[in-house]
Amino acid sequence: MNEKYNCDVIRDLLPGYIDNILSDTGSELVKNHLGECAECHKIYTEMEESIGKDDLSAHDTIAVDALKKIRKRMNHLKITIGILASILFIFLLSAALKIYVIGKPLETGYMSISDTVYNEETGQLTVNGEINLYSFHVSKVVWEEDKNDTNVVNVIVYYAETIPFAKDKTDFSVVIPNIKGKKVYLACPEYDRMEIYDWRTHHYEEVKNLKNEIYSKIPELNEKTDALDCMQGITTVEGIEGIRFCVDFICGEDASYWWFNGMLTTDGEFVPADFEIWISLKTPHKILIYDYQTGEYIDDFSIISNRRTAGDDS
Repeated sequence: MNEKYNCDVIRDLLPGYIDNILSDTGSELVKNHLGECAECHKIYTEMEESIGKDDLSAHDTIAVDALKKIRKRMNHLKITIGILASILFIFLLSAALKIYVIGKPLETGYMSISDTVYNEETGQLTVNGEINLYSFHVSKVVWEEDKNDTNVVNVIVYYAETIPFAKDKTDFSVVIPNIKGKKVYLACPEYDRMEIYDWRTHHYEEVKNLKNEIYSKIPELNEKTDALDCMQGITTVEGIEGIRFCVDFICGEDASYWWFNGMLTTDGEFVPADFEIWISLKTPHKILIYDYQTGEYIDDFSIISNRRTAGDDS
């Protein structure tokens, strides 16, 4: 084997020699040649250093990748724990707020009203009361118009548990604007409601005087057989505030009518009129007829006699 061929063979064997996988004979052959050939020994040294660096770089890369994966998983774990902790905190906070701060509507049986004060100038109503529950306090009081009747207002009292060692706030007060002509209830939407104020009852004498004014100004009405019932709400006609009365004709020989517990009662029969009577609140009192058939206000009182006769014929 010539020298050139011998060096090429040795150089092919160098990787196996460096990795120590050659046979004893092969390793001895390479070792002896490296001791004699400076050029092959130089290549061997460079190859050994290169392989060592590559191995080190590969190990470093594996270690770095492993650390990155661990760090990524730890970050995901931290985020997951943070989200779960936030959800738990929000849930506990919501529960605490509902129990101790927001509360829920209280049934009317656990409340009492001390007084209701109506301001004639502003039309505001102030309602004062308290709740009768131990270890509970008033969290808030709201009022809202009834969904089915704009002339009815509901007052809703919310109650919540009292924080340990805190003082119970059992009294409440609420101011309701523009209550003229309306009715007010203490209400619990899920259970019941209780009437606490009726503008008509509070102004009983005024309503009674207006009713007498109608009977005296309209000769077509008979106080004994034509019942007037004041309706809820204030109606403005031509810029003037007034209240309305519905009319019931009492039919039957010697029939009469009376009021019992706020209900109109008769020993004859009722024939509801197809009109209403409107009267202004302020003097001089203006009286008009609201005709259901035309939807207009008129001052022709003869309609009363005509409609009564039509009702009798039917």
